Amino acid sequence: MNIAYFRDMDSLYVEISPENPAQAWEAHEGIVLNLSEDGRGVGIEIEKASLATNLDILKIGGFPGQVEIIDKNTSGSTH
Repeated sequence: MNIAYFRDMDSLYVEISPENPAQAWEAHEGIVLNLSEDGRGVGIEIEKASLATNLDILKIGGFPGQVEIIDKNTSGSTH
C-alpha cells in the first residue's frame, strides 16, 4: 500500500494494490474509488486534496507501535 500526493494536480492517491484499475466509481464529489476487474478496491483518489483534507497533518509512516508488513512471498514480518 502506498500513499502519494501529487502537488501539481492537488491529488492524493492511496494505492491499495499495485495493479491498473479496470473501472472507477466516484463515491462522492472528488473522491474516486478505483476497482479491479472483479470489483476489488485497488486505489482511492481524492481530488482537490488541499481543500478536502488537512494536508498539514499528513504523515507517511511514523505510526505508533509496530507496523506489520504482509508479504505473500514470506510468512510475514514486523518492523
